[in-house]
Amino acid sequence: MIFPDLRGLPLHRVLVRTVKEFLDDEMSTYASALAYQMLFSLFPFLLFLIALIGFLHLPDFFSWLRLQSELVLPPQALEQVNPVIDQLQQSKGGLLSVGIVIALWTASAGVRLMMSAMNAAYDVPEGRPVWKRFPLSIIYTVGIAGMLLAAAALMVLGPQVMEWIASQVGLEEAVVVVWTILRWPAIIILMMVAVALIYYVMPDVKQKFRFITPGSVLAVVVWIVASLGFAYYVKTFADYNAMYGSIGAIIVLLLYFYISAAVLLLGAEMNAVIEHMSAEGKDPGEKTFNEDNPQQTVTVLGHEHPVTSEPQTREPNT
Repeated sequence: MIFPDLRGLPLHRVLVRTVKEFLDDEMSTYASALAYQMLFSLFPFLLFLIALIGFLHLPDFFSWLRLQSELVLPPQALEQVNPVIDQLQQSKGGLLSVGIVIALWTASAGVRLMMSAMNAAYDVPEGRPVWKRFPLSIIYTVGIAGMLLAAAALMVLGPQVMEWIASQVGLEEAVVVVWTILRWPAIIILMMVAVALIYYVMPDVKQKFRFITPGSVLAVVVWIVASLGFAYYVKTFADYNAMYGSIGAIIVLLLYFYISAAVLLLGAEMNAVIEHMSAEGKDPGEKTFNEDNPQQTVTVLGHEHPVTSEPQTREPNT
């Protein structure tokens, strides 16, 4: 079985309970806050990332960045992003020192908010002290930036490396075809690994690391479908420039960030639900296995409120 944790658990009950927990934990509120935080930190993050790229001298990075933005973002959101990329392309490395401070501060605040949202999904209070959470959030932010940089290097340098290998063995056309086919599965796998890492390190819960979890698969699949659907909707039905004027592109970008955050939190809820329903898993409020007197909480944007609840019913293994 691909997902051992799902053994003996009816899939339809897992899905229904995931949606219920998503609503009960007010994850839509977290998604709204995360969307704003992502928008707020996007341009400082780009400032830092592109300044760093300037030091590394990655060829054709900006062409790749524009291409990937066109594939992922709705058309109207590109109107807001592309001019920023054009300006940053002409900027010098002096932006690095300023960009890194602003980017780390704003992006790490979003990471800390994500940590609170993950705790809410698992119904656990935040037990990590402030002096520990702040450095962790910065480390996680740097890790996310590193994965984005690795993806950029893979997509920018990958074709050139493959062409060089092909020229050595005389299989240029075959290698180009193989790379065209494999690049998207590689991107999806990289996304799933990134999501799995987020689900593993951000909640204040002791758990085993798994490359692929039901929640990460759900998040990636729903995110791809939602992105394609939202792009089609914006292109076909919605004219946000007519509705909102000059800020229409920002509204589209904000909505897209909201959808992305909501999907990410939905996957976390599914992992938590499977953990709580499984006979081998932890109860709601437990941070470790067989914890005595676990404290179940309701978390609202980082503030935990203890609650008393009825014992959770586990699904028997069959």
